[in-house]
Amino acid sequence: MKNLVILVAFVFSLSNQAQENLEAKKVEIEKRRAQLIEKREEILAARKEMIQEKKDKIKSLKIAFISQKLALTSEEAEKFWPVYNKYDDKIMALKEAQMKLRVGKKNGTDEEALKKIEEAEAIETEIMLLKKKMRAELIPIITAEKVVTLERLEHEFHRKILEKLKGRKGNHPPPPPRR
Repeated sequence: MKNLVILVAFVFSLSNQAQENLEAKKVEIEKRRAQLIEKREEILAARKEMIQEKKDKIKSLKIAFISQKLALTSEEAEKFWPVYNKYDDKIMALKEAQMKLRVGKKNGTDEEALKKIEEAEAIETEIMLLKKKMRAELIPIITAEKVVTLERLEHEFHRKILEKLKGRKGNHPPPPPRR
């Protein structure tokens, strides 16, 4: 009987110790989880900062490119850039939203696809209206000929940036077909 009591006490103490170990592991897992979440947030913040730095650099390059190619006088530049930046920022934000629509999750139904098409068309319409307003505000500042040139320069700049990005990613011609 005494041995049975000792055995029961031993099993009970092992059970308590196992329970304590389990609790300690749960606490450790929660701490690790919190650390991982914190690290993830730091990485996301650093990524956002890096993306913003790249956007700022591209914007600076765009300003330099357009300024040089349009040959703006100092008086024109002083009036031109605030108007241009106001509209360009809005247009770029809309284009980003449009891009997110394109690369978002795949459509499950025709109804969802139709909704995406309508959203993309609404964004495209808004972009066109902003461009029209920008042109109307820019023509008194710079000539209509320079406004037309500006649109061409914007396309040229974006094409050059895309070419540079493609080259950086190592997009080489496909290998020859196997025989």
